[in-house]
Amino acid sequence: MNQLQGATVKLALSGDSIVLRGAQKGNNPPPERTLGLAYIQAPHLGNAKKNVPDEAFSLESREFLRRRIAGKVVKFVVRYKTPSGREYGSVYIGPNLIEDDMSIKLVHEGRAKVTDQARNKLNRSDVNPDEADLIDRLLDAEQAARDSKRGIWDPSPQPSRPRLTIFDDDASKFLAKHKGRELRATVEQVRDASTMRVMLHLPNAHQMITLMLAGIKAPMVRTNVPGQADIVEPFGEEARFNVEIRMLQQDVKVRLEGMSQGNAANGTFVGTVIHSAGNIAEWLVSSSFAKVADWSAAYLEGGAAHLRQLERAAKANRMRIWKGFTGQTSQSPSKTFEATVIRIVSGDTVVVYDEARDTDREFQLSSIRQPRMSDPDQAGYTEKARESLRRLCIGKPVTVTIDFHKPAHENFRARDCATIKCKGTDLGVHLVKSGLAGVLRYRADDGDRSSNYDELLVAEAHAQENKQGIHSGKPKAVTKASDASENATRARSFISHWQRSGRIPCVVEHASAGARLRLYIPKENVKLTFVLGGVRCPRAPRKDGADGEPLGADALAYTTRHAMQRNVEVEFEGIDKSGGFIGSLWLSKDINLAEGLLEQGLASVHGMSADQSQHANLLYAAERNAKSAKRGMWAEFNADEEARKADEKAKQEQERLASTKADQLKPRIEFLDVMVSELVSPMSMFIQIAKQSKVAELETMMADLAVSQMPKPADFAPKAGQLVSACYTVGDEWHRAKILKVLPGSEYLVSYIDFGNSETLAIDRLRPLSSKFASTEAHAQEAQLAFLNLPNDDFVSDYATETYAQLRQLVEGRQLVANVEARPSNAPIQITLYDPALGRPVLEKSVNGEIAFAGYAVADKRALSSLHNSSALAQIESLVDEARNAHRGMWEYGDATADE
Repeated sequence: MNQLQGATVKLALSGDSIVLRGAQKGNNPPPERTLGLAYIQAPHLGNAKKNVPDEAFSLESREFLRRRIAGKVVKFVVRYKTPSGREYGSVYIGPNLIEDDMSIKLVHEGRAKVTDQARNKLNRSDVNPDEADLIDRLLDAEQAARDSKRGIWDPSPQPSRPRLTIFDDDASKFLAKHKGRELRATVEQVRDASTMRVMLHLPNAHQMITLMLAGIKAPMVRTNVPGQADIVEPFGEEARFNVEIRMLQQDVKVRLEGMSQGNAANGTFVGTVIHSAGNIAEWLVSSSFAKVADWSAAYLEGGAAHLRQLERAAKANRMRIWKGFTGQTSQSPSKTFEATVIRIVSGDTVVVYDEARDTDREFQLSSIRQPRMSDPDQAGYTEKARESLRRLCIGKPVTVTIDFHKPAHENFRARDCATIKCKGTDLGVHLVKSGLAGVLRYRADDGDRSSNYDELLVAEAHAQENKQGIHSGKPKAVTKASDASENATRARSFISHWQRSGRIPCVVEHASAGARLRLYIPKENVKLTFVLGGVRCPRAPRKDGADGEPLGADALAYTTRHAMQRNVEVEFEGIDKSGGFIGSLWLSKDINLAEGLLEQGLASVHGMSADQSQHANLLYAAERNAKSAKRGMWAEFNADEEARKADEKAKQEQERLASTKADQLKPRIEFLDVMVSELVSPMSMFIQIAKQSKVAELETMMADLAVSQMPKPADFAPKAGQLVSACYTVGDEWHRAKILKVLPGSEYLVSYIDFGNSETLAIDRLRPLSSKFASTEAHAQEAQLAFLNLPNDDFVSDYATETYAQLRQLVEGRQLVANVEARPSNAPIQITLYDPALGRPVLEKSVNGEIAFAGYAVADKRALSSLHNSSALAQIESLVDEARNAHRGMWEYGDATADE
C-alpha cells in the first residue's frame, strides 16, 4: 500500500469523488488534487450544460459524503492511477483504517456499490493482499446494504427531490415567494469572495442559484471563462480562499433580499448568508477583504450601519484593499471597537478583552439599572439578569460603543458607560425588554446617555405591557446554593456519585489561579472548588501584585479568558485534604483546559497525579508540544541539554546501582515452565505456571467455585480493588476477579486474576467472594518481555496488529520455558521466553529475540533486566540493528525512533 498522507477535503464532487487541499504556503492558495474512491461507484450527478440529468440517488450519495468530510482533515492513500493520470484511493475520517474508511461507510449505507473492476481483480492471482482485504470488506458492506435494502438497493425508494439548475418560471417570482425567509442551503461554489453558487433545500426540490452577498463587493476573480479575458484583482484569490475554507459545501441559511441589477432573468440574487460562526459579509469587511457596496446595501434588513462601521475600522487599519487608503476613517475613531466578553460582573456591568490594546476593560451598560439587590422582591432578578447576560454573550465577540464617562461620585467609583452589541443584539435592550433592567431618566439637557436610548425606552414599554420580570409584580427570591467543598467530609459525600456520573455540566463561577476554579452545578444547585488534575500552574499573584510566581498571572488570564463563566463539563477524579475536587475540565467536547495551559507553556505536568489520570497521554503530549515550541516556561528549554541530563542521570543511577547492588545485578537464572494465558499489549502478558500440581489446584478451585456461590446482598456494590466472583460471559463460568473500575450504570471493569483477561460486567453477574477463595494466590502473573521496549507513542496504532500477530504465533497454545530476568518491586516480572522444542535456551531463538529480529521493538537499556544482564542486552541491540538495516517491521520506512 502506498504511503498514508494527510489533507483537507475541499469539496465532494459526487458520491465517489472528492477534491483534496494540501497545506497553504504563505498567502498563496494551497495545491489541490482530485481523488476518486477506489473500487466503488456512486450514482452520477448530471451536467446541465450537456443536458445530462442526475441519476437516481446521486444527490443523496453526494450529500452523505459531503456532510461527513467536507472541510475536514482526513488521511488518504492512493491505491492506483488510470492511464490518464486520475488517482483513486481510500479516505479515512479517523485513526482506524477499517472502521473509518469512507468507501466502506458509503457502500454499507447503500450510497455506492462495488465496481466490476474490483470483483475481477479479486479473482486475479497477482492481487495484493491489502487490496484483496479491502475489496472483501467492500463486498461484505455491499451485501449488508443489499440485505437491509438500504439506499440504492431499496426496491421501492421514496421519490427524490429534483436538483434544479434553472427556474421553471421567472426568477423574480421565486424571489417574491421566498424573500426575507431563512432558507436552508449549501454553498456549492465560491466564484469570488462575494459571489457564490448556492443550492437551496426547498420542500419539493433543490434549487441552484447564483448569490451575491448583500451590501459588499469583494475583489473580482474571473478565470477560464470562454470568450472573456481573465480578471484577478489584488487580494481576490486570497479573499476567495478564506471564504472557501469557511463556507464551501457547508450548511448555511440564506435570506434572499433582492435581485442583482440587470440580472432578474438569469437568476442572480442578492442576499445574506448566515453561518453558525456568524455573518461572512461582516467578516470580509472587517478583515479588509471587501468594501461596502451602496447599490446592494439598500437591500439589507436593518440597513448597512454595522457594515459601514466595520469598514471604517478596516480603513483605519489600512490592510489589504485599504493598504493605500488616505481618507478619513471615522468621526470618532476611538469610541467604537471590537472586543470579546470575558466576564459578567453584574446584571449591568461586563468586562471585555480589547485585542487592539491587549487589555481588559470594564463597562457599565449605558442608561440602564439592574434590579436592586436591596429590594427583596427584585433581588432574584439581579441573579437572573447576570445569568441572561452570561448566556447571551460570554466568550463572544461584541461591538463596544463608548457613550460617556461617569466620574466618581460619593461611594461610587468612576465608570465608562457603553452600548454593547453581540451579533447585532444590544445587551441593554435585551435586558430591558426581558424585564431584567430598568431605564434611567435624564434631564433634557443631559446628553450623557445611551446612543440607543430610544430603543431602550421602547423595550421598557414592551416589558411593562407584557408584565415581564421586575414589572410582573411577582417577587423573586435569591437562589442559595450549597457548598460541596465546605470541608473534606462534605466533599466525600459527593465524590462517589459524581465519579460514576462521567462528565457533568457546570458553569465556571470564578478562577483564583490557572488551575484552581470555583464551579456551579445548576442541576444540583451546588458550588464547589475544583483543581485541574495532572498539572501544576505557577502561583497567581494577590490583588496587590505580591506573592506571585513567574507566569502565574498569565496562567490565570488564560483560564479567565477561556473558561470564566463558560458552560463546561468536568470529570471528577478525587478530592484533596481541604475538600477541593480534582479532575479534568472540558471547555467543549474535545478541548481540555489543562491541555491548553500546557500547550501554552503556562503549566507543567505533575507526574504523580497525571499518571493516575485517564488523560495522561493527552497531558504529556501537550507539554512536549510546548517544549518543542519553547512557549511560556519552556522559553529557555533545550531538548538536547535535557536529553543529556536525562542520560547522565540514568548513567549515574546505573553506576549507583552497580556500586551499591553489584551482588544483585548479575544475570539471573530462574527457569519456569509457563503458559501465556493473556496478551495485554505488544510487550506485556499474563502467564500461568505449567506445573501439574498448579493446574490441578486451579481446576479443583474452579469446580468448587462453580457450586459455592454466595447469595448477592441487596446492597452489594463492590469497590475498586475488591475481589469478587464474576461470571465470565464466554461459557457463563464463575471465576475469581478483581474490580478495576466502577463504571456508570451499575457496570464494572473486572480482571480475572487466574487468567489475566478483562471485561465489563453488569452487577447481576457479580457475587461476593468467599474468604477461602480470596486467600489463594492468583494463578496468573503479569509479566513483560525482558530487554525490550516500544519506540514511541505512535507505535501502538501503527504496528500493534502486526506485533500481536507475531507474538501470538510464537506463544499461543504452547508450553514455554521462561527465565525470570528481573523481579522489579511493584512492577511486572521481566522474562525471556523459550520454546523447549527448539533445544537448549539460546537468546537469538527466544520469543524476545524473534520480536527484536522481526523489527517490532527496541532495546531498553534502563530496564532492570538489562542492568542485570549486559551481555543479553548487547545481543538484543545487535538483533534490533539487524532489523533496522534490513527495514523489517517498524523500520520499513526508516528509523522509527527519529524525531520528525
